[in-house]
Amino acid sequence: MTRGWLVPVSGEESFYKYWYPVIEKEGYPWLDIIDPGLDLDAENLPEVLNELRQLQAAFPRYYTPDDKEYEYITRRIANLIAELEAVNPDDLASGKLELFLG
Repeated sequence: MTRGWLVPVSGEESFYKYWYPVIEKEGYPWLDIIDPGLDLDAENLPEVLNELRQLQAAFPRYYTPDDKEYEYITRRIANLIAELEAVNPDDLASGKLELFLG
């Protein structure tokens, strides 16, 4: 049986206002295809996680702690990274778990 769960990250408006400009400027190929979405598998999960960590590190270059959404954005990306780091790649490879980022 395949299982999955939903990890809320960002609404569409916030994504395009705050996340996507950084993704475009920094040139993250995997994160650039979040819209319409990306199926994660055991092979691309490490690459996507790497880009998410880079995105997390890039946010302070574009937004400061006094920006309206700074704390919200940084908390959400940290939660997403933590959830994806907890994924067992064997569960993805065997089909026990399906992941979709979008």
